[in-house]
Amino acid sequence: MSSRKRDVQEGKVEIIYKPAKQIVILDYYQFSKDTLAQMFARIIQSGLPIMAQWAEGVLFVHFPLTPDTNDLMENYIEGKIFWGSVNFALMPEYASSIKVAGFEVPVTDVSKHPILREVAIWLRMHARQE
Repeated sequence: MSSRKRDVQEGKVEIIYKPAKQIVILDYYQFSKDTLAQMFARIIQSGLPIMAQWAEGVLFVHFPLTPDTNDLMENYIEGKIFWGSVNFALMPEYASSIKVAGFEVPVTDVSKHPILREVAIWLRMHARQE
């Protein structure tokens, strides 16, 4: 009996990794780093959590659509994920946080995440140079 079949028979859970095949960005907008940081501060002031992501010289935050309709769920299962919007700024060097108006916004380095890294590359290619 194969090891895999034995594990399933013994009550172990089979783990299947099925990464996204496509990210659909419905809207994106480039801000200056300062303006984006101020937007983060306003979000924090309203009581909502925010965590920025960084890769490939791009600071960004994305807002995924929840797959709460049949169409979105079917797409999600097939590997197509929809993001309602992405806000970003060019930030050549990584910093673990950005400070604005007395707030410190954490920044996560997602350079090693294959999908988020590809998104950052795409955003940088579509950015206007400041």
